[in-house]
Amino acid sequence: MTATILGIALMILGVSFAYKCILAAFFGKTYYWSGFLPITLVSPMFIHWPPGKKSLIKTMHAWWIHVTLGPIFFFATLVCFAAGADQLGLPGTIYINYFLSMGRPDVAPAIVYDKETGYKFPILSKASDTIIKGITGVKLDLKEDEKLHPDSGDSRDEAKQR
Repeated sequence: MTATILGIALMILGVSFAYKCILAAFFGKTYYWSGFLPITLVSPMFIHWPPGKKSLIKTMHAWWIHVTLGPIFFFATLVCFAAGADQLGLPGTIYINYFLSMGRPDVAPAIVYDKETGYKFPILSKASDTIIKGITGVKLDLKEDEKLHPDSGDSRDEAKQR
């Protein structure tokens, strides 16, 4: 019973985020609370109703809303729909994995849901290894005349030689 109520609530929240995604992505419009600054920055995620009269909730139209909040609300929509469907016994994560793999059945799932253990994200461990290798494994191959200092070499190579 609790899972059903939670699933329905998450699906309703997903519909609200879908509406916010359409407003943000297509119209560049969102609502924000104009009070204390740290709360103002995250308030578009929590405001789901239009502002009333004499309210601290304001409307914002800007180009950056298309670029930033549109995809954020789209991702929140997917998460709410998938989690709500899983709680209702529907194949929510199966559809998310189908969407993320673009229909390829040979690709490993990005999200795994089990009623006993909950959600697991094997894609994060794979992606984190790739990101760490990309950040730490950068090596510039400079010619001698392109170096800023004649002695500048790769400090990792010098450390290995010591």
